[in-house]
Amino acid sequence: MTSTIPPARADRPRIQDLAGAVLAGSETEDLLDLLLHSARTDLAARSAALVMPLEPGTWAVEMVEGPDAAMLLGQEIPSDSVAGRGLHHADADALEAIGTFEVGPEHCRALVAVVDAAEHGSGLLVVLRQEDSPAFTEADRERLDSLAGLVVLTLRAPTLRSSSEIDDERGRIARDLHDLAIQELFAVGMELEALVESLGSPDVTPSKARIRSSVATSVQGVENAVAQIRQIVQSLRRERAEATLTEQLRHEVGLATAGLGFVPSMRLPPRPSEMDAELPDEIAEDVVAVVRECLANAARHAHATAVAVSVSVFSEGVDRVVQVNVSDNGRGIDPSVRRRSGLANMSSRARRHSGWVDAINLEPGTMISWRVTLPPS
Repeated sequence: MTSTIPPARADRPRIQDLAGAVLAGSETEDLLDLLLHSARTDLAARSAALVMPLEPGTWAVEMVEGPDAAMLLGQEIPSDSVAGRGLHHADADALEAIGTFEVGPEHCRALVAVVDAAEHGSGLLVVLRQEDSPAFTEADRERLDSLAGLVVLTLRAPTLRSSSEIDDERGRIARDLHDLAIQELFAVGMELEALVESLGSPDVTPSKARIRSSVATSVQGVENAVAQIRQIVQSLRRERAEATLTEQLRHEVGLATAGLGFVPSMRLPPRPSEMDAELPDEIAEDVVAVVRECLANAARHAHATAVAVSVSVFSEGVDRVVQVNVSDNGRGIDPSVRRRSGLANMSSRARRHSGWVDAINLEPGTMISWRVTLPPS
């Protein structure tokens, strides 16, 4: 078994930065890719893998970062293995004591951290080194435990965000009802109580004008309260505004910061709001996806110290064109790599809109240029 083990990164992102990326929210799979990549590079591992429950009593390798992906991906964990027994009995001590992991006919040195998959049971975050590689240290274990915690947070983040949004919405409804409708009805109640007291007093008999005025004020108060409740209900029915293209692009750049270890630069048109309004939703979605893919590739493969993102919209003859350029000063595209799924995905997105994508070699680095034609307005 031969492989180049990535060196441990001296500039590896802080756990706080990775946690910020997770809490910022993105596609779950993208965040798990980021965490697996961090586990592999930070711990100078051959590969990193995520083992998750398929169904009660069955576990499988769901994601792999590294050269062992073809062999490990989808592999079920035998129930009679140390890992299988530890997962079945939820024995964290036994799981963390695992020192080796089978990769085909070979045995790799392994470091394991338990991932709490809530009602589904437990999973594992595993990093592998060749058997003759240096042993993992206690610092390595602490780092992997921290990354496993972020995997748990990533898996639960959609539910946590939904719960948080519900709590925020409940709080807003309560404030609106209290500050508007309930206060209005409270004033109506006080007005009617005063009228009832005056009608029951033997010493003071309110005039018909006073009664008429008091009742009219109360009726108006009830109408106001009903109108305010109706506005609150209508606000609940309205959909929340979607994030603009500019906001989504800035979010992707922020998310990529943890994986790259630095902040990419981004250049947008002088008036980004005009770009937001001009691009159809389906093209805007593809622009965001292309930027995300380029930044992820730069973080995984380029070993760059600078990345620049540029999005522009311009006229070319009778057409309007949107162009995305993402460049880095890394080591360039390895010519021995034949399968480039990232470029294939971007090319597919471009063809849908009469466009193209190209990978341009720089000295040093690479620029991915993606452009499509906007439909006639």
